[in-house]
Order: sequence, then C-alpha cells, then structure tokens
Amino acid sequence: MPERAASIETVEQFDAHLDGKRLIVCVGPGGVGKTTVAASLALREAIRGRRVLVITIDPARRLAQALGIDGLGDAIIPIDLSELEAQGVEVRGKLAAAMFDQAESMDALMTRVSPDEQTRQGILSNRVYRAMAGSLARSHAYLAMERLHEVMSGDDYDLVVLDTPPARNALDILDAPGRLTRFLEDGVVKWFVTRERKGLAGRLLSGGGAAVTKLFGMVVGRDLLDETLAFFNVFYELRGGFRERAEAVQAMFREPSSSFVLVSSTETTHLDDARALAASVGSRRVALEFAIFNRAYERLEADPSLLRTTVPADLDAQLEAASAGISDPARALVPALRAAVAKAAAANASAVAAVESIAAELPGSCVRRMVPSADHDVSDLRGLAALAPHLATAPRVLADD
Repeated sequence: MPERAASIETVEQFDAHLDGKRLIVCVGPGGVGKTTVAASLALREAIRGRRVLVITIDPARRLAQALGIDGLGDAIIPIDLSELEAQGVEVRGKLAAAMFDQAESMDALMTRVSPDEQTRQGILSNRVYRAMAGSLARSHAYLAMERLHEVMSGDDYDLVVLDTPPARNALDILDAPGRLTRFLEDGVVKWFVTRERKGLAGRLLSGGGAAVTKLFGMVVGRDLLDETLAFFNVFYELRGGFRERAEAVQAMFREPSSSFVLVSSTETTHLDDARALAASVGSRRVALEFAIFNRAYERLEADPSLLRTTVPADLDAQLEAASAGISDPARALVPALRAAVAKAAAANASAVAAVESIAAELPGSCVRRMVPSADHDVSDLRGLAALAPHLATAPRVLADD
C-alpha cells in the first residue's frame, strides 16, 4: 500500500486520498456496522461531487435500510438525496445502490455473456440451470465479481463501494475467480465435456460409460439427461470469457486505485476475527489501507471527536453545580451518574488499548479510525452523513487532566 496513507490525519488528506480511488472494498466480522460504514463512505463521496455506486453481497439486506429505502435487488437504482438537501446539505454528486440477488444476478450474467440469442434462450430455459441458478455453491461471490467487472469497466461511476458478507465469507470474492476456473477446467465439468465437443453423451457412450448413461437415464429420464449435457457444454464453451474477466478483477483488486477497508468493533471476539481477516487479506497480496473500529467508545465530551479515557478532574464539581437546587430524589442519582462516567471512561481506555494491540498485526501504513457509539441506530441518510466525519479523522484521546 502507498506510504502516503500513513500521513492521513486531516479531513483534507482523507478526501484527497479517496479522490484517487475507484474501488473501496469493506470487509469485517458480522454485527459491527460494516454495511453502515460502507454506505456512509459512499454517501460522503457523493456529497463531495462524485458519481458513486454502493453494492452489497451481504445477504442480510441491511444496505437498503441504511440508505432509508424499501428494498434492493440486482438492478442498480438511484438514491434520492433530496432529504439531505432539504436539511441544508449541498449534494454535488449522485449515489446509486444495488444488492446481488443470487438467481436474478445469475440470469443477468447469462444474458450478458451469451454470444447470441439462441444460446441465451437455451441457458435460461434449461431446467438444470433453473434448478442450480439460485443455489450454485458460493456463486454469490462469483456473481458479485462479475457484476463488479461490469460496472468497473464502464464510466458511469467514479467510485464503487463494495460491502462484503461477514468475516467467514468476506474473502470469497477474492477466491471466487480461481474456484470457478478450477470448476470449469477440472473435476466434474471436465469429465462432462471433451475438447472435441463430443460432450458427456459422446464420452459416456464410448467404452464403459454406456452403463453409466443407462443408469443416469433410468434415474432422471432422457430429456433431463440431454438438458444436463447441454448445460455443462454451454458452461464449458463460455469458460474463456469467465477466466478473462476473473483475471481482470483479480488485477483490479491490486491496483493503487483500489482500497480495502477492515471494519470491526473493539469486542474481543470481533478483534479476533479482524486479526484473522487482516492476515488473510495480506496473504492474498491485497493492500489493507484502513481499519475502522466502529462503536468503539462512549462520548463523554460535548465534542464527539474527543475520546476520554479518564474521569475529568472537575467531574465532582460539575455534578455538584448541576445538582444544585434540584430535589433530593434527583440528587440521589448523582453517585450513579458519577459511577457511569467512570465505567465509560474505563471502557474507553480498554478500547484504545485493544486497538493499539491489534496495530502490530496490521500493515504499517494501515490508517486506524475509532468511531464513537451513536445515540441511535444509524438507519437513514442523516445518520450516515453524521457518521462520515468520524471516518475521515482520528479522535483526540484525553487521558489525565
């Protein structure tokens, strides 16, 4: 990763760095607000004047909720940002969004890669394809890769933000190209077809394969057998295009204009997942540029960019002044309030220590950000816009006064 990322301290430096990006990939454990972070980054860049597309392969379907819309599908839809403009936010760019629906995306892919109408109709009407379209093993990641290739190859968007599934599946999109190539070149597909385009029928009807053909036909029927042969033959014929696009996307992930962002919380289980994920990203020769720790601290100062790890020296005086003149029952809550502040400060200190502990396992140039807990769930455009400044700058840690 370029060393310049390590010097990103101000909003201006953050914005200048993102100006050079065409792809941002957000990865991380589940339940840490990764989709919200992805949507916030996309919205920020749209407000700044870029044409941005945010897409998700996370089946939890939280992106639509984060953007304040009813739902998303494979089709790319524009996001209405007039709500922000009515609140005085100057929006200079555009934002669009999509989510990969497995069966719908598969149909769209087959339509795009078919060389002619006859091939397209043959695939889409094939019963074997229809049965497998919605449940091909790990096809979600490969379909996302194909769609990513499509949008990145065009000039409709200045920036694409990709929200991936939780940690256990986050890197499927990196591994999917090689997995599909092996599927098409080896194993069952290679057995189904031949380079001489004899297909499975020709292979099975020669030598000992006749018995297998007879058994297969008895089980599924001749018509379904023929459709199975046709399905695998078509896929094999398209393997060259699949392989070329897969290689192009793999190269794109490693370009300086692409940025991987790790999103986590400071909880122990999430940090363990984040460590493993960071190591996995590095092993694939992909640069991890940002690590964002969401909901990492409680706000104990009027300015949320100030991260307090100790109790203010004048807390007792503040509480005494605030409680003057109020009823005795209310004054009885003062010790509990003092204890709550002390507990939050201690938790903040632990969070800072946790982030520092994982720093040694991140690339040296990886920029770290700690985001405060929000008062409410971020589920609308206003909340996404409010989150963005915390992604751009690091909080200032306040310890002993």
